[in-house]
Amino acid sequence: MRSTSLIITLFGDTVSQHGHTLWLGSLVHALAPLGVNERLVRTSVFRLVREGWLEAERVGRRSYYRFTAHGNAEYERAARRIYATEDTSWEGHWQILIPLAIAESDRDDFRRSLNWQGFRAIAPGTLAKPGSPGQALRETLEEFDASDKVLLFDATSSTLGSARRLRQLVHESWQLDATAAAYRAFLDNFRPLQRWVSRQRQLEPEAAFIVRTLLIHDFRRVLLHDTPLPEELLPPGWPGAEALALTGSLYQELAAASTVYITDNLEGGNGPLPAAGASFSARFPNLRRG
Repeated sequence: MRSTSLIITLFGDTVSQHGHTLWLGSLVHALAPLGVNERLVRTSVFRLVREGWLEAERVGRRSYYRFTAHGNAEYERAARRIYATEDTSWEGHWQILIPLAIAESDRDDFRRSLNWQGFRAIAPGTLAKPGSPGQALRETLEEFDASDKVLLFDATSSTLGSARRLRQLVHESWQLDATAAAYRAFLDNFRPLQRWVSRQRQLEPEAAFIVRTLLIHDFRRVLLHDTPLPEELLPPGWPGAEALALTGSLYQELAAASTVYITDNLEGGNGPLPAAGASFSARFPNLRRG
């Protein structure tokens, strides 16, 4: 695991729901069981500050960290997919986006944000994504001041076109073979953990927190290379649906015990981290609550 990516997961999954700010000492404490030592935590946090993901506040001898506006916006866009809170219904519409004048200094971040949302190159200089523009794209265009620097078209698949060729394009451009393999590896890793959790009469809070963090971290890594494609464009037996169901049900089983660990052991700018906000209970809304 890359420690910087793991820290982003922890801030997005935990800190964003519990007061938004975390003491550096608590971050070191939380990551120690995952094999990340204090020196690596400090180096990783410094890198994330330099890259614009985190910002620091010093109070006395203590340093506290939180997402920057950019870091929070990036994670929130991802969170709508991770926790299945966005509408994924499809009515046959596509978004076609052609970048025209994105500043060179913004190009990598701009493309990374579009990639997270599911845009892929279907021809040189042309990106596409099934579905409506949605909130995430509007936020990205505003963040990069890019509304007049791209061409954006709302398109539909013509009946004159070849459905077979469209499926082939989707399969190749969205690299579905590699994504399916990543989902299957994820399921192989977490099915045993799900069985273990279901056998516990009472989950130990630290263990629940560790499993929850690893669960979301690994699921987020798979989603980074996936697109929320409509079922009509996916091959039969697509493993992404099972991966989402496992993640949601296991997350709900871990929620109560992991929250005890968070509020009892981690500190923010005003002392122990507070109880989770309302958005925490809204995660995975379409899965049956445990």
